[in-house]
Amino acid sequence: MSVLIVGAGFTGSVLSKTLRVTAPELTLTVWEKSRGAGGRQATKRDGEHSCDIGAQYLTHWQSDEFFQPYINVLKSTNVIHELKGNIINAPSKYEGNCVHYVAHKGMNSTSKYFLSGTNVFYGTRVTSLKMLNDQSNTSQIEVKNSEGRSAKFDAVVFTIPAPQLLEIDMDGKMAPETREDISKVQFTPRFSLMVVFDEAPEYDWVMKYHADDVVRFTVWDNVKRSHGLDPTLLIHCSALYAVKNTDVKTKEEVGQEMLVRLKELFPELPVPKKVIPHFWRYGQVYKPYPGSPGLVTINERPLILAGGDSFMETSNLSMCAKAAEILGDSLKDRFNIPKIPLREVHLK
Repeated sequence: MSVLIVGAGFTGSVLSKTLRVTAPELTLTVWEKSRGAGGRQATKRDGEHSCDIGAQYLTHWQSDEFFQPYINVLKSTNVIHELKGNIINAPSKYEGNCVHYVAHKGMNSTSKYFLSGTNVFYGTRVTSLKMLNDQSNTSQIEVKNSEGRSAKFDAVVFTIPAPQLLEIDMDGKMAPETREDISKVQFTPRFSLMVVFDEAPEYDWVMKYHADDVVRFTVWDNVKRSHGLDPTLLIHCSALYAVKNTDVKTKEEVGQEMLVRLKELFPELPVPKKVIPHFWRYGQVYKPYPGSPGLVTINERPLILAGGDSFMETSNLSMCAKAAEILGDSLKDRFNIPKIPLREVHLK
């Protein structure tokens, strides 16, 4: 049986590993519209420079026993390590028994670890699905991408931000009530700015949160990841500023405004040699799918599922991993495969 996973973010990556290890009878393919893995854990690479431009660290609370095996395997394979250095003005939610982890090779290396061994096609965006009704292929789905190419699968699982599902032609298989509920899912947008210097002053912090109308967060990526390259500062704007400027100003215009504000906050910084803006239309889930069911079934036969943190009660990597387990169990139910959790066979 062939399964297409759409999206190579953390949910899609963990799902691919889950099925490859616990359901080897399935033939897996991953399509990702971006040029690399990670989704909102993206690591930007520009020539010799690189920078985490999305999620900056992975937080694990000691009370989260579900996610502990995932932390253990990422640590044991040297994908992540504990963050060293100060975080200034961290949100109060991080007070207590939690540990922050970072990835030396970039935050998207966490997704790359789980994708290892799976056929992944980058730069491949799904545009439409067609149910095949001929006598020999009643249970298959023809999936077409933005280049006009297509492939046939026995099941399709979407792990992309829920609003993007509404951009895909589902061959009339998405129920009106499901479409309405998906339209209720909301994300906060975000602008980020990668700023590279020849040299920069040393600070007594690695990350800093700001109570500012424009700049919400700054991090020295080269210090955080200890990669030894040129000083690289990553800036995230405030949520309100992002909402006000989305579809109003270009990312380049916003980048210049953020750069001006950065200079006001840190007048001692030299002139940068490289500035790269980025825009996240789907930065973080603000309002999840009503009821937070973990997944929705778009079509029963052939099976089309959608899941991820859009359908969970909170948005973090632990919930993404849990969403992957929920999706995996649903697929195994359909194909009569025993439901063995990844954490019991691979993450020990």
